[in-house]
Order: sequence, then C-alpha cells, then structure tokens
Amino acid sequence: MKTIKISLLLLFFNILFINAQYKIEEKKYNKVETITEEYEFLEQSPDNIVVIDNVYGSIDVEGYNGKTIQIEVVKKVAADTKQDVAEGMQEIGVKSARKGDAVYIYLDSPYSKFDLKTGIFEHSEFNFGSRRNYKHRKKRTYKYRLDFKVKVPKNVSIDIKAINKGNITVDNVQGKLLIVHNVNGAIDMTNVAGQTDVNALNKDINITYAKNPTKESWFNSLNGDINVLFKEDLDAEISYKTMNGSFYTNFTVEKTVPKVSKTRKELKKGVKYKLNKRKNFTIGKGNILFHFDQLNGDAIVKK
Repeated sequence: MKTIKISLLLLFFNILFINAQYKIEEKKYNKVETITEEYEFLEQSPDNIVVIDNVYGSIDVEGYNGKTIQIEVVKKVAADTKQDVAEGMQEIGVKSARKGDAVYIYLDSPYSKFDLKTGIFEHSEFNFGSRRNYKHRKKRTYKYRLDFKVKVPKNVSIDIKAINKGNITVDNVQGKLLIVHNVNGAIDMTNVAGQTDVNALNKDINITYAKNPTKESWFNSLNGDINVLFKEDLDAEISYKTMNGSFYTNFTVEKTVPKVSKTRKELKKGVKYKLNKRKNFTIGKGNILFHFDQLNGDAIVKK
C-alpha cells in the first residue's frame, strides 16, 4: 500500500510540473510553423496500423477512403528571447518511421527517443528518478506544442497517445484495433469500429460506435466520465470496477455472479489473501467481454 501511495504522489507532482510549464501566450517571443507530410505503408494489409505519439498538444484523426497517411502539424515555440525561440524551432519537430505494416509518427526532441525494433516511443524530460541524470540534463529554455491533424485510410488500426495540453479526437476510423490514451486531455471518438482500448487519466471519454466491438475491449479513466453509445445489437458481458462512481445504462441487463480473483502473498505474520471483486452483468447473450475501470467518474452506456 505504501508503494502505491508513493507512486501516486510522484505521478501527481509530475502532472503538476507539466501543467505549471505551459502558458505559451505569456512568453515575449513566439513562432509558428506548419509541417505537412504524406506517408505510405511499406505493405498493404488488413493489419495496417498508424501509431502517433505526442507530448504537448492535440491529435485529431480522421478516416477517409484514400490509401496514404496525411499529416498537418502546427508547431508553436515561445520563449523570453529570440535566440531561445530559434533553438526551440530547430530542436522540436516531427519524425516518422515505417516497419512492415506499421507507420510511426512521433515528436522529435532532445528529450525523446524511438526504437524502431520495438516500436516504443519514450520521453524522459520529466524523469526525476535519477539524481545524476537530473544534474547533467540541459534545462529547456522555451515552451512548445505540436497540434496534429491526421487523415488515415478508414479501415486501418490506430495507436494514439498524448500527454498534456491537448485533446484527442477520432472520427470515421473503423479498423481492427483502436488504442487511444491521453493523460491530461479528453478523448472523443465518433463513427468508429474495432477492438477498443481507451484510457484518459483526468478527462472524459466519449465514444459513438458505427459497429459494436466484436472482441474484448477496455475502457479506463481515473477522474473522468466514460460515455459510450453502442448499436442496439450489443452482445456483451460488462465487468465494472469503481471506487466512487456508478454505472448507468438504458440496455436491458442481467446480473451475473461476480468474478472474484484471489491474490496470495506470504508475509512474516503468515499468508495474506486479497480478494478483487468486480460487478458483472450481461447485455444480450454476453459473448464479448468489456472492462470498465474507474476511480471517481461514472460510466454511461446507451443505445
């Protein structure tokens, strides 16, 4: 329990640090640049996926009937001196990589790195875990944000992540997989389809499906509400867990026996067992498992 509390405190202070940095309008000098690029997959397949990683700013994704990925990124840099603005304009940008059926688009900065072998993007600017790294790290003297507008082929999968100062919107994307994570912004998805994994830490999640997911899906938020509009033929088993929220629906539901998982841990005083109890109920025949996990918000599931 102590470890969990410490981790939550570190996360809380990191978020405060991120929020405290960002009011670009307060800086004396600023510059705006628009970046436009177009990409193609190395190979066309039903498993094509577009992966986008951003740190400061919004991401808007729209599905269309074309075959290429088209991006327009507005880059804003602000600082107290012209020299610092120029440095920011040079250091901050957008990079891309392709591998197999995937296209990766991500923030390029002195604090970021991308591993094509694993497909993992990392941004270590806010990592205060190592005192040595903190001591020798160059302090950034400018503020920046990147706002993405992206058009993708309608039937591709997406994996989109943002951290701060921006919302994520997804419209008309109906691929196999929809992964959308945002730390300090909201998530809005309309006319979408596919296996879903959404996570918003502090804001609301709103989803309207063109087709209901046909595979196990996850809906998570710490402090926001989750609003999902499904088609009437929903066939799901809902597994719901919350601390302070509630679950609302206008579907006809049937309660099932709660699933209880038991964790065993050996201590000096003996063996400690922890029961993890979730609420479960079915809509329709209950063939597809949907997980809803929240702390303070409500889940609203409608048809």
